[in-house]
Amino acid sequence: MMDLPSCSHLTAALLALAAGGCSSPTLTHAPAETSTSITNVQRAMPYQPTGGPLDALQPKKETGVDRFLSKYPDSDGRGVVVAIFDTGVDPGAPGLQVTSDGRPKIIDVIDGTGSGDVDTSTVVELTEDGTFEGLSGRKLTPSPDWNNPSGEYRVGLKPASELYPRGLDGRMTRERRKDWDQAQRVLTEKLDRELAAFDKANPKPDEEQFKVREDLVARIDQLKSLQDGFDDPGPIYDCVVFNDGSTWRAAIDTDGDGEFGDEKTLTNFRDEHEFGTFGDVDLLNYALNIYNEGDVLSIVADAGAHGTHVAGIVAANFPDQPELNGMAPGAQIVAVKIGDTRLGSSSVGTGTTRGFTAVLENHVDVINMSYGGADAFPDTRYRNGQLVSEIVNKHGVIFVSSAGNDGPAFSTVGGPGGSTTALIGVGAAISPEMMKAQYALRETETGLLQYPWSSRGPTLDGDLGVDVTAPGGAISSVPNWTLQKNQLMNGTSMSSPNTAGGISLILSKLKQDGADYTPHSVKRALMNTAVLMPGQSRWAQGSGMIQIDSAYEHLVNYEEGSDRDVFYTITGPGGERGVYLREPFENNQTLEQRISIN
Repeated sequence: MMDLPSCSHLTAALLALAAGGCSSPTLTHAPAETSTSITNVQRAMPYQPTGGPLDALQPKKETGVDRFLSKYPDSDGRGVVVAIFDTGVDPGAPGLQVTSDGRPKIIDVIDGTGSGDVDTSTVVELTEDGTFEGLSGRKLTPSPDWNNPSGEYRVGLKPASELYPRGLDGRMTRERRKDWDQAQRVLTEKLDRELAAFDKANPKPDEEQFKVREDLVARIDQLKSLQDGFDDPGPIYDCVVFNDGSTWRAAIDTDGDGEFGDEKTLTNFRDEHEFGTFGDVDLLNYALNIYNEGDVLSIVADAGAHGTHVAGIVAANFPDQPELNGMAPGAQIVAVKIGDTRLGSSSVGTGTTRGFTAVLENHVDVINMSYGGADAFPDTRYRNGQLVSEIVNKHGVIFVSSAGNDGPAFSTVGGPGGSTTALIGVGAAISPEMMKAQYALRETETGLLQYPWSSRGPTLDGDLGVDVTAPGGAISSVPNWTLQKNQLMNGTSMSSPNTAGGISLILSKLKQDGADYTPHSVKRALMNTAVLMPGQSRWAQGSGMIQIDSAYEHLVNYEEGSDRDVFYTITGPGGERGVYLREPFENNQTLEQRISIN
């Protein structure tokens, strides 16, 4: 992974990326034109094969996606909307600009965590000199292009530390420290020379001369103390919201000069599908949403690279590099940020709850949630599980989630992927082709394997835990601020979007056929047509490796079946979903349990 501070210019950093390796000292002498556009991050870069087939970068062969697309090329996700519940999705990332048929790829971006919220309830008006004061105390000058009939501006303040992902925050701190360190070095060297010259000229200083020397030493010590105690809180942005007579609009003073004529003015992302970039060095893209009649401005920026990578697996579209395409390049994306930047991208549940509103507003067909954790209360015993079940059973949205990465021990499945019946929980597997292409292995196993860290069932309340499995690694798109076009990641976080993208293909074709389906009929088709991997535990792989083409055929063949839309619940002792007898004292005696099927 390349570190930008090792290059003197952004151009050099991008050249290093294009060369396919880390930055080199010889590149620091590249021409010093600093790009004012992020498009060079999206420029096609030649992929250097590592010895494996290119189609294993985004694995499709293992699940029948390649066969499905070969047979139904126009059913590549077109007409399907997928919500990505994750760290956020970079709206400027490579492969996530347009669908295969030219529509906007990302149709809505929201921050469910509130980490990007700005209080803009303070109202100010222009003074006689045509400016107004921001909450930072800066004098702010509105853009001459703004139309504001009311003359009222709502102002707010936002620290960059609440917006920058951790990796970017560290890089930008190092960037800003360069000037500080240079000034410190110059002053320290100057004082060291003065002290050396003084000592040479005054080998036996008198009382007055000694005081001069003490002052020089104190100044040097103070500089060292300042260097040791360096603390950079980062920039704080002035934010302005106004109404142009029909639409709420907003802008951020990203360069801190108080002039908004050079800043991008945006409205809710859903309305115009436009975004801004904080700077040419950070390359952090952001979208805006305005709520409560202008009183709240939401700045939506990634909390990490994870969500963009996941979105790329589902639906990336690279017309000139199809090996980098996601499963469903024709599908559209709704990005729901559930990872709180202030908490290092951890989720506390509120983002998921708010995200369901965006799902309904955008008529989402499939949700992918590659997030989760240990779950002491499986299924619908807690609020989030109840909402997941409601979004599936009441609103007909298919919900796919990762089973977790805590294997290989039994009962390591997490929630909600391994613990909520209504959704589809996915484990992670690897194929020989993936081993070669993604990990450059020269000698590989002969068949499919479950990753050892992929979480296993059963759940603590007696459910299978893992429904199906899918490829758990991919080289996929990442945000521009990472200074990379794509990156290898692995985990059930990758197998879940592989499954969600495959489901999008099925739904695309079913919609074109005018065929009916339900979340439960789709889940049943996936499980009934999945192929068991020899030598792999059912607790690890569930029903086996999904087969998208076979699942589609199953749905078509059983479309008219009287039990197509039927689903049932199994209730064991204490409202649990089964009977789980694990400890010796539970197995050394005769036991009778009552099971209900509804």
